[in-house]
Amino acid sequence: MERFFIDGRPVEQAEFVVPATDQGLTMGRTAFETLRTYYGRLFRADHHLERLCKSAAVVGVDCPDVPQLRVEFERAVEGLSADVKVRLTITPGARYMHVNPLDLSMVARPLRVVTREWEPPAWLDGSIKHGSRAGGEAIKRVTGADEVFWVGRDGCFTEATRSNIFAAVEGVMVTPPADGRILDGVTRRALLDAGLAEGLAVAEAPLPLTAPMTELYATSTLKELAPVSDLDGAAAPGRGPLGDALCAAYRRLVARESGV
Repeated sequence: MERFFIDGRPVEQAEFVVPATDQGLTMGRTAFETLRTYYGRLFRADHHLERLCKSAAVVGVDCPDVPQLRVEFERAVEGLSADVKVRLTITPGARYMHVNPLDLSMVARPLRVVTREWEPPAWLDGSIKHGSRAGGEAIKRVTGADEVFWVGRDGCFTEATRSNIFAAVEGVMVTPPADGRILDGVTRRALLDAGLAEGLAVAEAPLPLTAPMTELYATSTLKELAPVSDLDGAAAPGRGPLGDALCAAYRRLVARESGV
């Protein structure tokens, strides 16, 4: 099931290498996206690919247009019966695509989270998905956390190292607004769409660290809606009925959009 491609061309694993002089390796100058399939079909591929093109333009790496990228992604998953994840990383030297099985243990697995204050700079804001992730990875390595939840200078959650954030506050599932400090995640947007379509109480609004949260989640393409069980070393609200309802609505949206 594992497949490798460079510039849209299938290669053997031994050929799937980055030259030592590539600035993606030497300077972290990359843009990337991770997609997954449901029922054998890529989920909201164009949302991912449009964002990839925007990120690539800001980072300054060449990127094909969305129709060409979609052809390459469809070719990469052609004939696979089981669902997979597909990551495309674009560097100044090439496009590297890796297809491999989903780790379903990530879905809904309780997470240990730590918080840190940080906001992205205006010249590389949170809407750009680039590969410079060393800071967050260092914090996770030192603390043993699964995720880092960033807190802005205003004392509100923004996003996480690899996820968006949802919390139940006074009966509403709230996610921080896409105000330039966060990546408007594809799963985040799909959860909002699913909730609104079924009349659930969902909202984009500031989420203070001190808000009276009764449920807390990280969400991403590979996590879906994963509960936070530990926050800065203390018990966190974790999963609850609002999250369960939203997750069920999301699964129904996925089925509809996949033609099931």
